[in-house]
Amino acid sequence: MIYPAMQTLFWIILAGLFGIFMGWLFWRRSSKIDVIEIENLRQTIVNRDKKIASLRGNVDQCKAMLKVYREEMEKACRPSFVTSLPTAVPRAKAYEADDLKKISGVGPFMEARLNAFKIYTFEQVAALEPDVIEELGETLGSFSDRIIREDWVGQAKKLLAARAGVSAQA
Repeated sequence: MIYPAMQTLFWIILAGLFGIFMGWLFWRRSSKIDVIEIENLRQTIVNRDKKIASLRGNVDQCKAMLKVYREEMEKACRPSFVTSLPTAVPRAKAYEADDLKKISGVGPFMEARLNAFKIYTFEQVAALEPDVIEELGETLGSFSDRIIREDWVGQAKKLLAARAGVSAQA
């Protein structure tokens, strides 16, 4: 009776040791694969970070170039017949521009013509004096009396007041 029990115990221990050995082999192999995968992912992240840094540098460089090109284009697109604005008219840059088409009588064409005079904002239109309006009217050709007839200055003042009222309530 002891012999079969010993034999059974021997086989149970042997099966346990075999199971432990096989488990160790599979774990060792899968851990090597995991380490390789982790290293590949780490390298992918490093490469991605380098690429992002490079692209950020490119974006900054493009922004600087765009600013220079925008300034050059403003100078190049300004017609030679356009005189400089009188000192009474406030200065503005193209990026500060209002939608001048909100003024009745100003469409895309007229807005472009006003922009050629570096008039971009309602504040500038509202500050136009009669002599400046006359000069603008002469260069606008067949539209010479539209500024006064359609009361662009008054409309611009109303739009400025409306915008100020909205911002004061907000």
